[in-house]
Amino acid sequence: MKALVCILFLFTSVSTFSQATPGTVSFTVTTIDNYKKYSPDHVMAIWVETGSGNFVKTLQVQAGKRKQHLYTWNTKSGGYKVDAISGPTLPDHDKVTVTWNCKDTTGAVVKDGQYQIVTEYTDEHAQGPLTTVPFTKGTSAVKLTPAKQQWFTDINLTYTPGNITGSLQSKR
Repeated sequence: MKALVCILFLFTSVSTFSQATPGTVSFTVTTIDNYKKYSPDHVMAIWVETGSGNFVKTLQVQAGKRKQHLYTWNTKSGGYKVDAISGPTLPDHDKVTVTWNCKDTTGAVVKDGQYQIVTEYTDEHAQGPLTTVPFTKGTSAVKLTPAKQQWFTDINLTYTPGNITGSLQSKR
């Protein structure tokens, strides 16, 4: 009997940690001008990382020929922007909204756990402001509205889990 309980506990623990709930994340942020050399023109990147800081996927890069000045994004992603929204340098600071389908660069739904959306921008040839919004991806919805920061405002993150497929369910 003890062995059966241990096996059930182990199975439950492993399946909980390896579950990959489909879903979507909507993320909105407004950058605030920091009045550097090329202001208000600036380049920007928004990407997803694991809770431990490993790169998952780029969501948007607005940089044109100036993407090399997004130092943190380049270090984390290696400049990887396949499947991301991309475009030229931004002419002004404004609200930006991106969505993430909870998939990595290979198209696989990522495992449930801790993730963060990172936003970086710069309006000079130097490291610019960064903000990170952590959240938990799983079977429960998440709605976050972090407080205004020095260089970022109107931050909103909504995670909506989708249907879980392949889970053990009773069909009575």
